[in-house]
Amino acid sequence: MVGPAITFASTGNVSQAGFAYFTNRAVKYETGMSAAEYASTILEDKNKTTKKNEKIDENLLILVQTNFEQTRKKLLLQNQSKITN
Repeated sequence: MVGPAITFASTGNVSQAGFAYFTNRAVKYETGMSAAEYASTILEDKNKTTKKNEKIDENLLILVQTNFEQTRKKLLLQNQSKITN
């Protein structure tokens, strides 16, 4: 109720304050959390997913780089053996 009251006091717009009030009530009814708590939960989950994806990306980069270096060494050895033969 505080959020819509602040919205009404700052904007003077009754419909905007009413929309904020009913939106907050709907979120509370559906999730059991306030809109701010729900948004915070979503952002925390997204942050955990992002960190997990960054770790996967880092591991993938290391794997690709290692395979690239090994393949390059093999090709260089093949070329050297062709030159000396």
